[in-house]
Amino acid sequence: MAVPLIEAWAQREVVTAAKLNAQIREPFQFLAGKPRLSCRGAAPGQTVTRGSNTYLRWAAAETNAFFADVERRWFTVPETGVYVLTGSVSVKSGPTQSYGDGVIISLYRRSAAGTVSVATVREIVQQANDVQIVSAAAIVHLTAGDSIGVAVYLEAGVPSTSYAVQAGEWESTFGAWMAAPAAAFSGSPSAYLPARDWHDGEQLTPAIMTARITDPVRALYNPPRFSAVRPLSYSAASSQAARVGWSTAGFEESGGWTLSRDGTSVTAPATGVYLAALTLATQRDGPEGPFGSYQVQLLRNGGLISLRQRQNTRSAYPTAISGTDVVFLAKGDTLSAAFLGTGTGLTWQDFGVDLRTERWNGLSAVMLAPGATGMKG
Repeated sequence: MAVPLIEAWAQREVVTAAKLNAQIREPFQFLAGKPRLSCRGAAPGQTVTRGSNTYLRWAAAETNAFFADVERRWFTVPETGVYVLTGSVSVKSGPTQSYGDGVIISLYRRSAAGTVSVATVREIVQQANDVQIVSAAAIVHLTAGDSIGVAVYLEAGVPSTSYAVQAGEWESTFGAWMAAPAAAFSGSPSAYLPARDWHDGEQLTPAIMTARITDPVRALYNPPRFSAVRPLSYSAASSQAARVGWSTAGFEESGGWTLSRDGTSVTAPATGVYLAALTLATQRDGPEGPFGSYQVQLLRNGGLISLRQRQNTRSAYPTAISGTDVVFLAKGDTLSAAFLGTGTGLTWQDFGVDLRTERWNGLSAVMLAPGATGMKG
């Protein structure tokens, strides 16, 4: 269903069933069943050929308002808003280069202006004839009529020329879910206020109807959110942690988030449970070899709450990590990202310049539960 419009209440109006349906029933029905997409399992027989994008076809797609093309490669966005996108692909390698091949997954947005990625991740595949899963995630603003899809790219030298996409139902996935039916990623805050009690005999004024019905719905339409997509430069030796800073030029928010002066932390404007998404690319410098790994860490108030670790075996070659986490933030808590690399004689630096059609970095969050006072009920 389309996003229901929120109208004002008027003095002395006759509150009809149609008005109540439009202003109460329909918004809550929409919020309870927002547009979503779930693809499970790549269509059989697909390969990733060296040097070209393979736009994945999906064996099955469960949609709520999204529209799939005939091959199930592209899915049309039904309503403008902020969406959570996740994708993963499982590939089986052939023979690999001595220090591994690169496999890239991109979550693509296709619009009238062209096709660009909203998240790009490259990992190293070292083991010959082995299976590896590469994943990407992002919280982004999409416009009705856009299409979304997943592509895989192989950077392999001799002897391998192609990898096989694994067709198991749970080996490759693609999903989308609307978090907010908003006209833009940024916007004016809509403070959440708990619904108040109704009382027999009270006079229903426009102010009461607005405070008890309209304002809570507006807040659910417009949850606090932020997105930072341009990391500041960093360089760190192995075993030396580096806090990642973000540029104000790539910072968007709604709800009152603030980016610290040095760009290394974002302060939450309201208490609640949030979904955070982090993608970070890094470049390894120094001798090539298998003994080089790195961590991407998510921090709350400077303390570690989750981390992910990968290997990068090649010199002067960027790779990336992506993931999502559900986290409780109290008003005033900070969210930040950190990096830690390992390996003898290595240094690590940002790969902060996105290519024209590829986004390699991002830190974002959107509120899921505005009434929560902790992860435990």
